[in-house]
Amino acid sequence: MAEAVSIFGIRHHGPGSAQRLVEALDALQPVAVLIEGPADATDLLPMLGDPAMVPPVALLSYVVDDPKRASFDPFSDYTPEYQAACWGVRHGAALRFIDLPSTDSLATAKLEDEDENEDAPPPENISPIAQDPIGTLATLAGYQDGESWWTHVFEENPAPGPVFAAVADTMAALRAEAGEPDVREAAREAHMRLEIAKACKEHTGPIAVVCGAWHVPALLQRRSQSADRALLRGRPKVKVCTTWAPWTTPRPGLRVWRRGDCTRMVCAFMGNPK
Repeated sequence: MAEAVSIFGIRHHGPGSAQRLVEALDALQPVAVLIEGPADATDLLPMLGDPAMVPPVALLSYVVDDPKRASFDPFSDYTPEYQAACWGVRHGAALRFIDLPSTDSLATAKLEDEDENEDAPPPENISPIAQDPIGTLATLAGYQDGESWWTHVFEENPAPGPVFAAVADTMAALRAEAGEPDVREAAREAHMRLEIAKACKEHTGPIAVVCGAWHVPALLQRRSQSADRALLRGRPKVKVCTTWAPWTTPRPGLRVWRRGDCTRMVCAFMGNPK
């Protein structure tokens, strides 16, 4: 990882994370801001900084020949990713989404649906730490849930110290116990590493990466680009259209996948859909 790259692990939709992220960006003054989000929607990212774009809004991605298959990624004014995009627009920094494109995620969701319809057995050996990393920490610290622990330690703590370094160290310790990520998680992180490497070649100066805290240790890993490309080879794709849409649900922390005639809501917390 180039020394010019700073990775900020955030809590999605965390006001405290958003505030401290803006402070960190002001101090770093990056020439490029890379954000966890579908890479094929990068061209839409600067629109978040348009005064006419009033949050909450959602990035809507849908399969062109089957629009009922769609995903919504919400952004509110206290979403760190939203604040990062607005900062980039105000300061003229390059903006880029770096996660797997929605052409991949929606194709993968379709395959998962087909597996469910065929009564495929559930995945085995899923680490409880990977399923709920913050819940694991909360239990060890005597809290009832991960939300309360994170809020007390990071969101409402007036002087938490070097918060992003602390988050990175915490996630590194958790991931060391969680074992290897599943295939999709590994592909996502490989794609993000490749996008970071690409940005390093294109820009001279500091680069900021904004991602869910769980991903920070993986993005700091030194892996060959050929190995990362191999993880992405042969992944399914569908034709997708992406746009912005109003968002009115009272819980912006939910990522919504619409599959056929049913809707699944998945809580996006700490970078992992939970």
